[in-house]
Amino acid sequence: MKYVIGLYIVMAIMVAVNLISEFILKGEYSAIASWVIVMLFLLGGVLFANARYYLTRK
Repeated sequence: MKYVIGLYIVMAIMVAVNLISEFILKGEYSAIASWVIVMLFLLGGVLFANARYYLTRK
């Protein structure tokens, strides 16, 4: 269950980074925000793989 919650948190952070980049920073740091979103996406993929492994094992 902790991996599913972690996945949800990672997705919420991705949306927050995107909104902060566009509305607060006016897109000036969009390249850095894009890299952060890519890294968060990869972390979310790892969490998804772990959740899938542990949830099917039970």
